[in-house]
Amino acid sequence: MTIGAAAADSYQGPYRVLTEEPIFPPDQFHIEDPFIWKTTEGYELLAKDMEGTLCGERHGGIHAVSPDGLKWQLSETPKAYSRTVLWDDGTEQTMGNLERPFLLFHDGKPTHLFAAVADGPRGFRNAANTWNMVIPLRP
Repeated sequence: MTIGAAAADSYQGPYRVLTEEPIFPPDQFHIEDPFIWKTTEGYELLAKDMEGTLCGERHGGIHAVSPDGLKWQLSETPKAYSRTVLWDDGTEQTMGNLERPFLLFHDGKPTHLFAAVADGPRGFRNAANTWNMVIPLRP
């Protein structure tokens, strides 16, 4: 699985490939479902860590930064989110899946993480329930 980069002068295209090489070398990064946003310093990204080699948790989330959207590096603290959720009543539950991260921004700051979730022990195939979760972020 590889991720590339393309650009266009308009969202309608035409698009041009920016590099023939994957922007995340597949021998170092096994990620999926990237969510990318522009910042004053360049770009930031959340993605699902398929093996846990980048953030320390299989199917947890990574955070990476890039000055140009082509050269990426893991942030100082690469783990962006966990599949373990803390509920309002104080209980914790490790989800079978917590993926396809998406952030809601208010005044340029992320306020909520959205994710597709399954409660089964081995993801969507063994889930009793699936839903989209909204997690408020600490300021």
